[in-house]
Parts: sequence; C-alpha cells; structure tokens
Amino acid sequence: MVIVNVKSLVYQSLMAIPEIKQVSTTYPDSLTVFPTAVYSTSHKAYFRDADQQELQTAWTITIDLFLKEGSTTIITNKLMSSFGDMGFSSDIGDSNLADVNRTVLRFTGVVDNVSHRVFEN
Repeated sequence: MVIVNVKSLVYQSLMAIPEIKQVSTTYPDSLTVFPTAVYSTSHKAYFRDADQQELQTAWTITIDLFLKEGSTTIITNKLMSSFGDMGFSSDIGDSNLADVNRTVLRFTGVVDNVSHRVFEN
C-alpha cells in the first residue's frame, strides 16, 4: 500500500471502523462515548542521503481504545489487520481503568519517502 500522509491515514483508518464511535488526538475530559479511540503519531529520521534528505522515516502510531463494557477484540483485530496490511508491525497491551476497558495498540514501521511504501524496521 502507498502511504502519503501517515496522520491522515491513521484518522481515516479509525473512521473506517464503524464500531468506533469517537476518534480524537486528545484525551477527553470525561469518557462518555464508547468505543473511543485516542491516537498519536511520532516519527524520526531512519535514513538520510548524502545531501541530508530524509529518504526513510520511522513511524510509531499509538492508539488507546476505550470501551465501557465487553471486549475490544473485534476492533483490535480490525485495526491489526488494517495496519498490518499496510506493512506496520504491532504490539498490543490492555488494562482496566475505573470500569473502562483500555487497549493500547502500537504500530511501527518505516515509510520510504520516495516510494511511499512501508516496511517493518
């Protein structure tokens, strides 16, 4: 898959999952809508050429998924499939916070800024 703008891609991927009712880049003051996905991205240069042009960028996408009742497994599997199909590797963890189920999904990969393709680092 060709990756052009990682931040837009994350938002679009989250919005494409109908089970997710709220998507945000910031934590809400109170969790009232479920399931909620809060995401962030970070990146750093992975490879620069002799002219210091950044040809490859290492990206980390973090998604906190909150659900009031039940399991986040269906949504988690959809996200893992979606980002996995793009070439990102995944790391998943979970915890319960004051009667709210929380799953933390972390996707990592290197984007080639010329071909706009992802490969695992």
